[in-house]
Amino acid sequence: MAIALAPNSLFVTTTQLSETKFHWALVRTDDMPMCNATRHHWHEKPRASSDNSAPIEGYGIQNIQPRSLTGRVVLGYFQIANYSAPAPGVFEEICESTFPTSFATVWENRQRGITCRTFVLNVLSELCSRGYITGWRRTDEIPSFVASLEKTIVEQSRRADCSYLTRFYNERVLTWASPVVVI
Repeated sequence: MAIALAPNSLFVTTTQLSETKFHWALVRTDDMPMCNATRHHWHEKPRASSDNSAPIEGYGIQNIQPRSLTGRVVLGYFQIANYSAPAPGVFEEICESTFPTSFATVWENRQRGITCRTFVLNVLSELCSRGYITGWRRTDEIPSFVASLEKTIVEQSRRADCSYLTRFYNERVLTWASPVVVI
């Protein structure tokens, strides 16, 4: 089922992993009539089998078709209200500089708070501080504003996960229409 995303917008997506855990990513759409979408996320990167010291994770960017985002269940597309697209290259620069380093193991990254969720939240905070996302009054309100977005995304994703699993277990059907929610 195709998902209609608003043009020139920013979305947080959550995809089902396991045990109420989600993969978080950012999806930007352009202003073209066909609405091209680009996913920005922190993810595990392949590395040469002989190089165990190379970073295990990093920033990734890819053009996507929303209806086939990852092959996993997309629990929601959370459109960020009051978003204005930055000049070309600025969004990517923010993403690239969010975590200046990654470590050799996932465990080391998690010990330092480096996750796909914190990547998304840090990018959102930086977009707020640069004025590309509005909806807060003073700079010191940005952390609580982003925390409220996180809370909404987590709650909605858990509900969607429960709904999907209930439907799957009851009907044995693998169809799912991901909700698009403006937050």
